[in-house]
Amino acid sequence: MLAKNQVAIVEYSIYVKDTGELVDTTSEVEAKLNRKYVEGAIYEPEVVVVGEGRFFQGFEEALAYCKEGEEVEVEVPPEKAFGPRDPSKIKTFPRRVFERRNVKPEVGKEVRINGELGRILAIEGGRVVVDFNHPLAGKTLKLKLKVVKVVNEPTEAIRYLVKRRLRGAKPEDIVVKMDTASKQAIVEIPKRFRISSEIQYLKSLAAYDIFKYVEGVSEVVFIDRFTRDEIEGGK
Repeated sequence: MLAKNQVAIVEYSIYVKDTGELVDTTSEVEAKLNRKYVEGAIYEPEVVVVGEGRFFQGFEEALAYCKEGEEVEVEVPPEKAFGPRDPSKIKTFPRRVFERRNVKPEVGKEVRINGELGRILAIEGGRVVVDFNHPLAGKTLKLKLKVVKVVNEPTEAIRYLVKRRLRGAKPEDIVVKMDTASKQAIVEIPKRFRISSEIQYLKSLAAYDIFKYVEGVSEVVFIDRFTRDEIEGGK
């Protein structure tokens, strides 16, 4: 059983049990086989913190009982996935509500009304029926899950926590050094991420994760390293 706050590298695929429809996957092969492949998307094992709550309850419970290298397959009932369907979340609106927003009502289209995201179920003359239930509400899911690696060493945990904030980064390209005396973690990220407009925000998220999930760290320092050739070559 994995401990709470344990960092793990996980492969998974999630399907709707009744139809076999693929909902989400870390596998490019699985995405292509199920005609769910998205061009430009990154398919790779996920960096997950056990018990963090980023996934639905059934996923979190199954993960906690996994062993490194073990592949499991479980069914997740609606109560531990996206909940049962709630009839009170199906609402009817006058067509003019959409016309005022310059939205053409179409069955299946996602719309946002009063801050809620819903999907148009039907169009009946001057009325539009919108379902505000989650698209997977009421559905039993099938989950295939494999813990590829359990991360125990603090420096390695920091590397992976930074990596999950930098989509597409390779763990081996992130340099981490720990100064146990000062409790300082020194992190150098790949150069190509320096030009991201969100890099400072992503660094702050990574630092938050490190403080929360890695013991013995009181300061995180990110290094931006420039070489003479890099600067002079850009003149």
